[in-house]
Amino acid sequence: MKTWLVGGIAAVALLTGCSSQSEVTRSTYLLPPISNSVIAASPIPQGQSQALLVVRPVEMAAHLAGMGLVYQVSDTEIVQAQQNTWADSITQQLTRRITADLRAKQKRYWPSELTPAMSSAGQAKLQVKFTQFNGRYTGNAELMGEYLVIDKGGKLQGVYPFKLQVPLAQSGYDAQVNALSQGVDQLTTQIAQRLITK
Repeated sequence: MKTWLVGGIAAVALLTGCSSQSEVTRSTYLLPPISNSVIAASPIPQGQSQALLVVRPVEMAAHLAGMGLVYQVSDTEIVQAQQNTWADSITQQLTRRITADLRAKQKRYWPSELTPAMSSAGQAKLQVKFTQFNGRYTGNAELMGEYLVIDKGGKLQGVYPFKLQVPLAQSGYDAQVNALSQGVDQLTTQIAQRLITK
């Protein structure tokens, strides 16, 4: 009986000790919209129309496409966070964000995400590819890749590389997400200007 009682007390003490240790917290993130990145609420005036622009799903390099935020700790080493993750697929977040930004930043096209119900034949298309979308030990968020503009006849109008660096306001993943969001804003401004001149 004494052995059982001592064993029970030891188990309770062990459980109490484990529960008093600080728990590892998990944080999840969404790309915040930039203030001017809202879908235009005003309808298209009667008699005017916008050509459809099919925004194809964003493509990411394999090391960026996971759920963990990516941070480059040296010229050759990257880490993917285990406790700081995207709340939703980053490729889906970026596709939605690029679509919304382009609706607000130019009026030549009506950007729309590609869906299974939509035929993209005979429509202009935009494809964005990222090879970098991460924080870096230099104190910047870095976005690099290219975007392709394809006209409604299926002809490639151009391949446009981009490389953007946005300083982090402070250390931490929250600051990294905000800086990446500012980088997306800069990128969609570039794309919108390109679409207007095409």
